[in-house]
Amino acid sequence: MSHYSPLEGVVTSIATYPASGGSISPCSLTLTLRSYYGDIYTVILHPSTYVLNQSPIRQGDTVIAFYDTEAPMPLIYPPQYQAAVVLEPAYGQYAMLDTFDQNLQNSEGTLRLNLGNRTDIRTQNGQMYQGVLAGHLLLVLYGKTTRSIPAQTTPDEIIVFCRI
Repeated sequence: MSHYSPLEGVVTSIATYPASGGSISPCSLTLTLRSYYGDIYTVILHPSTYVLNQSPIRQGDTVIAFYDTEAPMPLIYPPQYQAAVVLEPAYGQYAMLDTFDQNLQNSEGTLRLNLGNRTDIRTQNGQMYQGVLAGHLLLVLYGKTTRSIPAQTTPDEIIVFCRI
């Protein structure tokens, strides 16, 4: 089972994150998201949060934020999540953050990747990646999928999070 879960919504506000002791941390931000169902979430972006293509996030943007489901979180409303990855998807684009096996199937067995000539594979710092994808945490950006079980897709882009 994946340790990362997505939140998707429209950014309704952006503010600096209050640090411990009541001071403001200019390097961390809070995003307030409104989902398509009207749910409100607070997403915290720390300096360690990976933002795809380092794109600035603005009020009104639709974003997907992935958070670690095993990380502690306060029991408050609106719920507050520490973002591991944030991206602004293109129209019709989907994203998944998960580990994949040697058959390029995700940990839940719901998606299998078929690499194509146009699949852009790189590391989180933008370098081309030529190694094995199995066992690494991957951010997969894709469009259409088959209706099979597991669904299959040829991703547009894969970001490999190399563990040292």
